[in-house]
Amino acid sequence: MKKLSIITVTYNNLADLRRTRDSIHSQAFRDFEWIVVDGGSTDGGKDFIQEHQEEMAWWCSEQDSGIYNAMNKGIEHAQGEYLLFLNSGDTLYAPDTLKEVFSTEFDADVIYGDWTEALPKRPNKKCHSPEKVNYYYFATRPLCHQTAFIRTNLLKQSPYDESYHICADWAKWLELSKQGCTFQHIPVTICHFVLGGFSYRSIKEKRQEQERILREFYPADLAEVFSVLTGKVAKRLTTIRRLVWLSSILLLIIIILIIWIAALILL
Repeated sequence: MKKLSIITVTYNNLADLRRTRDSIHSQAFRDFEWIVVDGGSTDGGKDFIQEHQEEMAWWCSEQDSGIYNAMNKGIEHAQGEYLLFLNSGDTLYAPDTLKEVFSTEFDADVIYGDWTEALPKRPNKKCHSPEKVNYYYFATRPLCHQTAFIRTNLLKQSPYDESYHICADWAKWLELSKQGCTFQHIPVTICHFVLGGFSYRSIKEKRQEQERILREFYPADLAEVFSVLTGKVAKRLTTIRRLVWLSSILLLIIIILIIWIAALILL
């Protein structure tokens, strides 16, 4: 048995898949298997996978019904003790990241670390996970999925709920914590990723799924309170995203003005 199964889900995202593959391939720690689940890419992704298939324990390129359906396919074929989902575009933080993770003593069901994310003015913004999480922490926020190593047998016994299109990972954190599974934070920066993806483009559907999750796991009165808190967090994040977008536009305008002024001076 390998110590780790890395599952990569991809679809028509060849450039990002290359970056993810290079990140995985560069790791000093080698006690892992790599599983790639492609949704039937037509941009050369399948050819790339076939080119590197000797690096993979299992792969497929076929239509699926969504990201969690693809993740569940990967889980079905995983043989590692732990699972890490590193989708196309996600990269491990450094070549010694996995070595640092598995040199740490732990026996928890879920081990999670920290991460960096890309913003226009802060391409390597450090983000820190909480030291402790529990059933009530997950009422208002999830863990960063790309930083979490989950015992494979837990997800084989109970895969992701595919009726959720955006928040099945959030529902899974609640399910695992409610069952008494153990979580352990390690002070290691696990990954780097660029903000975006379906969950950022479909805010309304994400909000609807969050409310459904709260009703599923908490009594009605608590679900209502947590729904209000989650809504406030969502509004704050939306404001931040809008500010980031406006900053990017202003930066672009400034660059264009500088180029225009420089051209006038030279003329």
